[in-house]
Amino acid sequence: MASFVEKHRKIIFCLIMGAAVLMIFVYNLLTPYLSDDYAYLNEVRKASSLWELVKQQYGEYLSNSGRVVGQFNVRLSLSAGKQVFNVVNSGMFGALILLIYHNIRRKKKYDIFVLLLIIAFLWKFTVDFGQTMLWICGACNYLWGSVFILGFFTFYRYFLEHIDKIKHPAALSAGAFFFGVLAGWCNENTSGGGLLLALLFALNFWWENKKAGKKAVYPFMITGALGMCCGILGMISAPGVRNRSETMSAGEYTGLVGLLSRIYKTTVTVRELFFILFVILIIVIVIQVLQKRMNSWKAVRTNESILFTVAAAATAYALILAPTPEDRAFFGAGVFLMIACIQGIMDAADKELVIRTAKYSLVSVLCLWLFFTYLENLVNLARIYREENERIALIEADKADPEGDGIVVIPKYREAFRNPYSNAHDSDLTEDKDYWINSFYEVYYDVGNITAIPRDEWNELYGSGEE
Repeated sequence: MASFVEKHRKIIFCLIMGAAVLMIFVYNLLTPYLSDDYAYLNEVRKASSLWELVKQQYGEYLSNSGRVVGQFNVRLSLSAGKQVFNVVNSGMFGALILLIYHNIRRKKKYDIFVLLLIIAFLWKFTVDFGQTMLWICGACNYLWGSVFILGFFTFYRYFLEHIDKIKHPAALSAGAFFFGVLAGWCNENTSGGGLLLALLFALNFWWENKKAGKKAVYPFMITGALGMCCGILGMISAPGVRNRSETMSAGEYTGLVGLLSRIYKTTVTVRELFFILFVILIIVIVIQVLQKRMNSWKAVRTNESILFTVAAAATAYALILAPTPEDRAFFGAGVFLMIACIQGIMDAADKELVIRTAKYSLVSVLCLWLFFTYLENLVNLARIYREENERIALIEADKADPEGDGIVVIPKYREAFRNPYSNAHDSDLTEDKDYWINSFYEVYYDVGNITAIPRDEWNELYGSGEE
């Protein structure tokens, strides 16, 4: 069996990658428009051209958010249509897998073990998967943003490690600057973490080359970091950021008490989201220490697991500077921490049978978990998709009825279908017709008002409904 895998390693690797993209594509197909998607749909359909979308985004920059890259991608995705988004978003998921894979060192060529570990980690440990990977507004800001940020870092790291490949320094410097601006303008804390990561690797490069008497600083190193700084500054200095921050911070503690409160809340959230990852990280670091692989300061400061962990911690705790965030804001920190864990697993030498057994057992158990979890929630997503289509049909039927009164009552999603791969239940309509998501539906479908009641109650009042 082992010889067969070695002989066909490239083919198996490609098949697994194809299966990973297909898996997320199916979940994308079964994820309808949700939550803020409807608010942006109401705006996007008013735009008659790309320039109109640009003007809409500029208005949002002034009033609500500085995330120009992510929010503009939301508008583009909604204007292109859900099916186009499904394809592009699945490609972005595949790109994230490959970028993480590329940043894992000391692996085999077409390393199937590493690939399976990355895929399983993403499905198991991604923060709010349904919100950050599948929901259009969330995916464009978190998944796509992380792809741009990690893409920039991978580009930056490649040339740090392959200085001899630089043929056109001026073009590389310009490209690094504009790539840096793109990556820096994606997400407040994750872009900051990406910048820190680039600086940490650049600092190690500078230190090692300076000791060796070699050239220690190259133009692309400066322009890339400068580009990220410009992107971050452009994002956080947006007028809309100040407006939103003032709204979100209303009623919260201020001053030292407020800072301590946010540190406490962030620490609790980090524990809830990443405890298992930290356990894995501690185990692999302890193994490396016992194997004398971290017995010097140089070994510590150049250890990729340590560097990515520092970036993850900075990405998470940067959120103490803002009002209490949603869990999805920790998405980037989770990506950095997953890379740290996977790199640590690879660096734990497996000459001992027990360590080799632990490594392959871990990936095998995670793949088994993924198989059952994927199938179970595939059914749940299909049920939610069916219910959403049923609700839309009820709204459109009332609108098309000449005797319709424009007052529509629809059933809420069944709680039995709630799962971590859908944002549907967390943004469901309510009995309050003035609730924010109800209002989005009312404007989009052009009806008087829409309310939602529990399924059992709706069945008693309006019909039996299918199970």
